[in-house]
Amino acid sequence: MSRYKTAKFESLESLLQIGNRQLSAQLAEVLQGDCTDVSSTIRKFVALLDAVNDYNIDIGSFENLALLHELVAVHDGAVVSMLSIHFNLAIGTISNLAPLNPYVENLYRQLTSGRAIGVYLATELAHGNNLVALETHATYLPEKRLFLLNSETERAWKFMPNSSPCERPKIAVVLANLSVAGKRYGIFPFVVPLSSHGTMTKGVTITPLGEKPGLYLDNAITSFNQVELPYEALLAGDMLTLSRDGQVTVKMPKFRDRFALVTSKIHSGKLCMAVSSVAAAKSALHITYRYAQQRKVHGYAGLMPVLNYQHIKEGLAWDTLSTVAHSLYLRMLGCKVSRAFESERENFIFSDRLLAELIVAKALCTWRTQEVLVACRERCGAQGLFSDNKIVTYVISNFGAITAEGDNLVLSLKAGALLLQDKLVPQQSTPLLQDLVGVLQSWMDCLILKLNTLSTSSGRRIQLNVGDKYTDDVIALSQVWAVINVATCLLERQEDEDTMLVAEGYLLDSLFRALRSLISHGVLGSAEAQMIEARRLEFIRQHADRINNLIEAFAVEQANIQTPISSDDYIQWYKNVHGDA
Repeated sequence: MSRYKTAKFESLESLLQIGNRQLSAQLAEVLQGDCTDVSSTIRKFVALLDAVNDYNIDIGSFENLALLHELVAVHDGAVVSMLSIHFNLAIGTISNLAPLNPYVENLYRQLTSGRAIGVYLATELAHGNNLVALETHATYLPEKRLFLLNSETERAWKFMPNSSPCERPKIAVVLANLSVAGKRYGIFPFVVPLSSHGTMTKGVTITPLGEKPGLYLDNAITSFNQVELPYEALLAGDMLTLSRDGQVTVKMPKFRDRFALVTSKIHSGKLCMAVSSVAAAKSALHITYRYAQQRKVHGYAGLMPVLNYQHIKEGLAWDTLSTVAHSLYLRMLGCKVSRAFESERENFIFSDRLLAELIVAKALCTWRTQEVLVACRERCGAQGLFSDNKIVTYVISNFGAITAEGDNLVLSLKAGALLLQDKLVPQQSTPLLQDLVGVLQSWMDCLILKLNTLSTSSGRRIQLNVGDKYTDDVIALSQVWAVINVATCLLERQEDEDTMLVAEGYLLDSLFRALRSLISHGVLGSAEAQMIEARRLEFIRQHADRINNLIEAFAVEQANIQTPISSDDYIQWYKNVHGDA
């Protein structure tokens, strides 16, 4: 008999819905309709900016910004990308490195009012997300009181932000190397007007790139040739002061600290990507569940819904369980980031621990979402291939989330390095479900011991790059730490029976997915592994129907997501389109 007594997850429903009811109602008209090209994406985003302004939608806190990401992500991957760039990266970077001077304030007000579109130009053709290697330069000329912004070579061309000129001005935060009197001071942001009503700023060249299938974003190559920027264009925050006559006083001597401050909004963007990704998983699960309830096949009980098949029902339940666990965790992490921002509104730098949490959360959630989306697409058969049914477009968008704000693979290696350097204090363990959590902790300890021993015996520090012999172990280390973080978050709600059920299932599935590694590393014996496998099977046989009912808590219909196969009668939907002929 189950130790979990309640039939519904009433305590979780308010935490799992996409966005919220008010936001969904305010943006319903704007978000309806699919974008079919770059122009329609820009029009929808402009309408979104207008709606945010007209309804006075509060996105001052990071929690509210995350809710907006969640709602927009289930409608359009390109629009949510523009949203994240505009609000989090562009506006966020400027506000973090205040105070505002008249030049910056004018451009900032255009962005916050929605009269201009914000763009973030960091990645370069030769360097991608390796921002420490950027070659764009901003040289200060004290005699003219201005900077010259230059792409020194084609290697420094900004690739591939959404910078193409359009109906509204585009204002960019551009990362460039600051040079004064022949000395370089590292990478700093500059506020640069790129275009106004379709006309590019003098010295700015923008070439549109080809489209990404199903993701209609106006990506482009952007280069700078002697672009003149006023003295006030530099966003230096508390890092240094530059006088008009070219005297520099460095206030933050370590390059690492300056770089962390400059890129802090990229890190909050990791959470935006994770939230958007999990929202897509919620919508895909809803669409698949509704279709599986209607689509009938001949089976062991005659004509029956495909949902009655054990592998469909249980597979859907496991995917729902992980999506629920990640959604609850990201809510908690969003609250943590909001509190951190509120405590230090300017010149904010993430702590090593919070940064590592964001890194592994993005990798864990977006990678797992990709598995969920591919499985949902397959469960829906050929229907899952059509854009009208959204799942295939979510798959494409999620590839973007995996790469945006740092590639998952590289981020996981970075987090693994922090763990190996013992820079992250373990979270306080909870006595609940220690038989499961303890296995994960033992695996983590085993990986750390193995990698540190190899490092010592080889007489060198392990090289944490993709070609390294032990990369798989480093990635596994960061991923197991991420799973422990999720489980710890869930177990903190120990008074809530619903969350405890989710936590147990999440831990069982996480261990099952890692059984091969756990056995090969000697963390579990074959008998212990079989016990976990049997417990997992018993769990899902007992709770699959109840877990799948949680899909209703996602409130996908409230978010105004409508597809043929998730309608009340998909046969009737196609009949209405095709007619009676």
